[in-house]
Order: sequence, then C-alpha cells, then structure tokens
Amino acid sequence: MRVRATFSLLLMPLAMVLWGCGGEQVESGANATARGMERVGGAMESAGNAVGHRLEEAGKGTKLEKVTTATGSALEAGGEKTHQVLDKGAEKVKDLGVSAGKAVDKAGEKIKQMEKTAGEKLKDLKEKAGEKLGELKEKAGELKEKTAEELKVLKDKAKDLVNKPDQKPEQKD
Repeated sequence: MRVRATFSLLLMPLAMVLWGCGGEQVESGANATARGMERVGGAMESAGNAVGHRLEEAGKGTKLEKVTTATGSALEAGGEKTHQVLDKGAEKVKDLGVSAGKAVDKAGEKIKQMEKTAGEKLKDLKEKAGEKLGELKEKAGELKEKTAEELKVLKDKAKDLVNKPDQKPEQKD
C-alpha cells in the first residue's frame, strides 16, 4: 500500500500537467484547502469554548459542579488544541502546495522539452527519409530506362526471328 501511495505521489505532477493544471493552480488549491482548515479550527475552538462555558454555567450550584466544570474546561482545551492542530496542518498543506506547484511546473517543462526534442528528431527523420526516397526514385528511373532498352532489344530480336523462321536465335554467353 505504501508503494502505491509513493508511486501515486510521484505521478501526480505529471497527471496535473496532462490535465492542464499549472503550478499556480495547484498552489491556489492548496492555499484554499489550508484556509478552510484554519476556519474549521477556529470554528471548533469557538464551539468548544461555547459548550464548555454553558456546561460550567449549567453545573454551578449543583452536586455535579466539579464534574461539569472539569468537563467544560476539557471541551475548551480540546477546542483550542484542535484549532492548533488544524493550523499546523494548514501550514503543512501550504508548504506542500508550493512543492507540488514547483513539481507540476518542472514536469510541464520536461514535457515541453521532450516535445521539442521529439519534434527535432522527427524533422531529421523526415529529411533523411526524403533523401532516401529521392535516391530510390532515381534508381527506379534508371531501372525503368534499362528495362525499356532491354525490352526494345528483345522486341527487335523477336521481330527478326518472326521474319526469318529458318535461323536459330543468338545465344549470349
């Protein structure tokens, strides 16, 4: 499973480039996610404080005052801790967004370089193929001329043979 996750992370920049995303878009998405995490952390802390205060207020003057006060304080502390954890997570997401953006840009540059290199190689191949085709066409023309000459000679010999039925045809050595 860990190998798949690592492999996926390595292919992610390439997928982003092929999908049409640039490094700035990846960073923007990561920043938006981080802002959302920060807001959620703030909301969790606020909710923890509100519930903790209400619980403490509800328990005042009752037999469970100590328990409700302790529980309220724990909820407040939990909300604060959750906010801190989400803030730290948001910072990590921002940092990863920058790294991923750079990786996407780098992958895009590599793909452009590969396209350029492949284009140059294809152009060279086309030129070489054109030269070879020209040579083959020239040789085919020469063969056609030789064949036409040979056919003419054979035609003339065949006419001579038809006109002189008593003679045997000449043999070449």
